[in-house]
Amino acid sequence: MTDSENNYFGHQDNKREETFLVDMPGKQDKIIVEQKEQKRVRIDKRENNSGMGEQAPYSITKNFNWGACLCNWIWGIRYKKWALLTIPALMLIPYGIVVCVVMSLWAGINGNQWAWEEVEYKDETDFHKAQQQWVKVWGALAFFVAVVFAPFIVEYIQRPEETDFSIQNHQLISSLELTIPEEYFEQTDITDNHANFITSNKNIIYWLRPDNKLSANNRKYIENRFEKNKGQLGSRFVLYPDIKRLADGSSSIRSLELDANCKNEVCIDTWLYKKCNKGYCIINPQTRKYYKVRTKESLIPKAKTLLNKW
Repeated sequence: MTDSENNYFGHQDNKREETFLVDMPGKQDKIIVEQKEQKRVRIDKRENNSGMGEQAPYSITKNFNWGACLCNWIWGIRYKKWALLTIPALMLIPYGIVVCVVMSLWAGINGNQWAWEEVEYKDETDFHKAQQQWVKVWGALAFFVAVVFAPFIVEYIQRPEETDFSIQNHQLISSLELTIPEEYFEQTDITDNHANFITSNKNIIYWLRPDNKLSANNRKYIENRFEKNKGQLGSRFVLYPDIKRLADGSSSIRSLELDANCKNEVCIDTWLYKKCNKGYCIINPQTRKYYKVRTKESLIPKAKTLLNKW
């Protein structure tokens, strides 16, 4: 084995022996001296500082990491950025989506530095190839989700009565058709308030509000929307805003607690004040069915979807 080979492996010792003869009176001794050489270890210098927690080159940090942005919390598990694990939880709170978007952009901006600090790569080409794989992972996940939810999307498109999402505060229209209890019809006298609801041949869009500026603006909005769709709705529906002026001059909806005008103990007036005090009611007098709608923006679209059903 040559000296260069010994230096490369660094595990073998070279020994040199020297012999000396020592003359002393009466005897002659031989002394052997061994000289031990130091071990030599070859250390190859690394071409980059990845995986050592150090600053990445500018050629790395200048780019946006789309894998970290799109895969965010999944990417964070691989590179031990635990703060990104809060993203799924934030999606469940009001306005959490805004924070999630900000955190995803934050991960995209800093992702290359974080990945370079955490994992050792052969070179920059190897690094970029690894990060591009995350974009492919996101594409595969997006395709999978699209395939899984495609049947539901198609169903919503085919059933427009259940696809009104123009509702404030993410509150959905109730898609449940409800029934007015028989007692309210049976005990209503012809002289009772709103007795004409029972004999109406049109569906009734009813709401109960105090007389104030807000209710006036809402009424104007609904009437304008109804007028634009009168060709469809005019022959089947009628608007019935019940605007009450409060005796104490209060404009609060919470103060709108009225006594129904009934000859008997209960009547249709009782039911209207109880069920349609907040929100809006779309009533079918013939079938004695009704829907509750929460916002004015959803009222006319909901009535349009009931044209075929009623």
